[in-house]
Amino acid sequence: MTARLTIVDDDRAFTDFLQTLLKTRGYAVDVFHSGGELLEALRGGLAPHVILLDVSMPDLDGLETLRAIRSAHPTAQVIMLSGRQAPSTIIEAVRLGAADYVLKPGDPEGVGEMALEAAIRNALERESLSAEVARLGAQMPEDPDGAQLCWRPSVAMRPVMDMVERIADSDVDVLIRGESGVGKDVVARELHRRSDRRSKPFVKVNCAALPADLLESELFGHERGAFTGAGTTRVGKFEFAQHGTVMLDEIGEMPPALQAKILHVLQDRQFTRLGSNRPIDANVRVLAATNRNLEAMMRAGNFREDLYYRLQVIELRVPALRDRREEIVSLVEFFLAKYARVYRRPPLRPSQTLLDTILDYSWPGNIRELENMMKRFVVLQDESLVLSELAHAKEMAVAAHAAAPPPPAPAPAQPAAEPAYAGVAHAASEVTAESIAAAPVGSGAVEGIDSDAVSINLQTLARTAAMRAEREAIEQALVRFRWNRRKTAEYLSVSYKTLLNKIKECGITDSGVA
Repeated sequence: MTARLTIVDDDRAFTDFLQTLLKTRGYAVDVFHSGGELLEALRGGLAPHVILLDVSMPDLDGLETLRAIRSAHPTAQVIMLSGRQAPSTIIEAVRLGAADYVLKPGDPEGVGEMALEAAIRNALERESLSAEVARLGAQMPEDPDGAQLCWRPSVAMRPVMDMVERIADSDVDVLIRGESGVGKDVVARELHRRSDRRSKPFVKVNCAALPADLLESELFGHERGAFTGAGTTRVGKFEFAQHGTVMLDEIGEMPPALQAKILHVLQDRQFTRLGSNRPIDANVRVLAATNRNLEAMMRAGNFREDLYYRLQVIELRVPALRDRREEIVSLVEFFLAKYARVYRRPPLRPSQTLLDTILDYSWPGNIRELENMMKRFVVLQDESLVLSELAHAKEMAVAAHAAAPPPPAPAPAQPAAEPAYAGVAHAASEVTAESIAAAPVGSGAVEGIDSDAVSINLQTLARTAAMRAEREAIEQALVRFRWNRRKTAEYLSVSYKTLLNKIKECGITDSGVA
């Protein structure tokens, strides 16, 4: 976008010169010859990025014009222009909020032109930062319902809320865990609402929504020219949330390289924008949320162990909705009232039949699934459609359960006279990851271990046994879903990318194991 500059000077020869100079630099330029003309144009909707204002003008001089500008437009970037250095005027201009004070260009060496261009660039940077802060502020939710709990906590939720009460006024970082849709976001907002930071921003970042390079810029911001397309300086979420709270949602999806930078922020409470070496203090509380198995991800090398333990100072586990059925009725009432207001529909009262059906359903999508269903109920105003949808969802759940492979039979017990560890002495060179992974299910390939061997690496044995079990689970799920990898990933509660990596690691093909 072309930056728009406004020149205000009663010297027409100078304004003609300066307008031509700035246009050759690629700026759009407006010209006024008195402070009164400028103020009238600003009242009419003129919104320049930077105002170049002459100090000495008849009628309304530059300082009086600056006072009027700052009163009506507090964030306006104003550069004062003068033909001479006047310390008292400079001091007054700065006190009134001028962005800079520059001698008028026109010297043969072009020093004045360079100084003016530098002042304009700096003013545009500040204007861009102000606009970015306003943009981020506009993203903050205004709905107070989202800022506090909208249900009466159940017995299962009481330990979570007791812990929220105990740690809310501290600055300790918190890891919030639970299935997708259980309300981790609401718990995080409740922590913020009860904390001493409640009057400052609560900024949520979805770590799965952006690729790594864009996510880093979103979190920490960037300087102008930091990468191709970075035309202006951008404020990151950590900088915008100063003295407030940052929620890193779905942190399990964060790329490992960026995990290291988050660890640095948590340890040193500082960060730098992309393209800058200047550290910025991060006075924020960090809340991280995930539905992933971080312990398994650490074992697979996909999540940093040091970051895990840094976040896990306090861990909150939010139960699934199926374990909190006492909350369902109050949630139904809340969502029906909320979306009746949002969509301007008549308020609804569900029948006892509908309530019984809702209470009988397992809600695999948790509160998010319940909210979306109540939203459709309000919009459609037809209870029979909701009942039909619930009946279909229940049938699908029963069919999926019936199609699931049966759990493996328990291993036969060891004879009483024989210790449980008998015969586990085998040369490590003979029991390898490859031999265990290649052994068919139930083959007993590891059972007849040579009792004369010296030792076995139990850690290797555990890892390879886990790898084999993982391979079998993936194969069964792929067969079940006819090699639909996306459905398989959802069924196994892993990301699509993780599933592809596991298929490759295990050597699985659609014709069997490679």
